[in-house]
Amino acid sequence: MNASKKPQKLRNSQQFRRVYDEGQRFHTPFFSAFILKTDTDEPRCGITVTRKVGSAVVRNRCKRRLREVIRRYYSKTSSEGLSTAGYDLVLNAKLSLLAADFNKIEESFSRIMERFNKSLLEEDK
Repeated sequence: MNASKKPQKLRNSQQFRRVYDEGQRFHTPFFSAFILKTDTDEPRCGITVTRKVGSAVVRNRCKRRLREVIRRYYSKTSSEGLSTAGYDLVLNAKLSLLAADFNKIEESFSRIMERFNKSLLEEDK
């Protein structure tokens, strides 16, 4: 994977709040995604899992699954030569993420990124 394509992390609540307030919302049965286009070419990602989902062990497992989905998506897009525009991405895990088949989570993430890229293309017109 190209190191420059690896997404950086959103670090503080102000960065998360900006994405929540100004970004586009996409919902799946497994997570909600908030995506905000930025001026930089660098993608940044953040993951949140509330205590409503479960104990710390459960929440950490959800975060590991989402990080792996993101990692696989970026390794696939960099090998295919697809461009990834600069954006901030926040994923909020839902309870159903824990029991879901990993392939379905990956499909949901890919569909959301396709929808986001389509909206960017429509915006540029």
